[in-house]
Amino acid sequence: MIIHITSGCENTVIARRFMTAFPRAGIRLVQDNENARQALFASVSHTGKHHIFITNAKGEHFKVCPGTPAPYLCCYYWTLHAATNCPYDCTYCILQYYLNNPLLTVFANQDELMDQIRQRIAEEPQRLFRVGTGELADSLALDDIVQIGPELIRFAARQANMILELKTKSDKVDHLLNVPHYGKTVISWSLNPPERMARHEFCAADFSGRMRALRKVQDAGYMTAFHFDPMLIYEGWEDGYTLTVKNLFEHADAKRIAWISIGSLRFPPEMAEKVRHKFPETDLLDSEMIRGRDNKMRYFKPLRVKMYQHLYASLRKYGGEDLFIYFCMEDADVWKRVMGFAPDSNEHLDYLFAEHLSQKFPELCLPTPEPDLYRQFRTRRSWE
Repeated sequence: MIIHITSGCENTVIARRFMTAFPRAGIRLVQDNENARQALFASVSHTGKHHIFITNAKGEHFKVCPGTPAPYLCCYYWTLHAATNCPYDCTYCILQYYLNNPLLTVFANQDELMDQIRQRIAEEPQRLFRVGTGELADSLALDDIVQIGPELIRFAARQANMILELKTKSDKVDHLLNVPHYGKTVISWSLNPPERMARHEFCAADFSGRMRALRKVQDAGYMTAFHFDPMLIYEGWEDGYTLTVKNLFEHADAKRIAWISIGSLRFPPEMAEKVRHKFPETDLLDSEMIRGRDNKMRYFKPLRVKMYQHLYASLRKYGGEDLFIYFCMEDADVWKRVMGFAPDSNEHLDYLFAEHLSQKFPELCLPTPEPDLYRQFRTRRSWE
């Protein structure tokens, strides 16, 4: 393990936590300029997951999820980039395509990042902001060392119009159990059938480990959520997903579930070559795929609908009718063919989240959602 620290960050809390956790790690200072960063990234391009990079975040790191353009529906989820990259090694991970920084990067100026949240959510106090840290990094994979999670949980507990989500494939939750969250934090897990986890989610916690962690956070009063995304086609997938859902609800209390998302494998066409090079034995790319309207490779739409209908029926059978289930990056036709309805727009889907959470968890005293207000709220994506 080598810890790279940008000049000026040597004495930050984050740096000290890593140096305490890894007392035998090599420590290397990096000049605070772009040339030094790029030279570092190039020098460790194939071993980045064995290197920690501690630096300050620059620019805007709190923004709406980039999503994908119409006709696909998006939910106006907000992301905080508190870290980038992940120690796990999932064959389908889109970060291997998007990120040009291979190191496990943690930002030292967390207070400034939380200020970005505070300033933005204050601009629209009647809007509920769902905020997560799991877009560019696993929220909890390193958090027992970094301890960003507890700080964000305490921060979210003080905000009237924010729900925090910590999304993970880990079982590292012990450091969260005694944090005063006041119900304002959701701990969520990405899920697939256990045999798919073993084949595609290297180094992450297995299904049993995630379920043990789930029981711990439920007992600590947290809301939970689950993401069946990406669903994967393989021989026996129907039985695999049915059994996974059945097993999930042997552990999960449906009354404490905030939401469940469904999506299927999708990626930019150029990523396929990276997957084949890095995982030459994988079966991830064996199924036939087409280029979707967002220019991402996807399973054929009739196959996606079949997968979703099967999973949706299993979720309703074992979890009940009160679950809030939504699609990530699918169009209105898919919604209607699987669930029988579709949100009118991204703004409408954002409203439906707020309506569901305020009704299911009235003790949180969230802002009363008004449909007209959600149509007026200001949200822009990079492609708009």
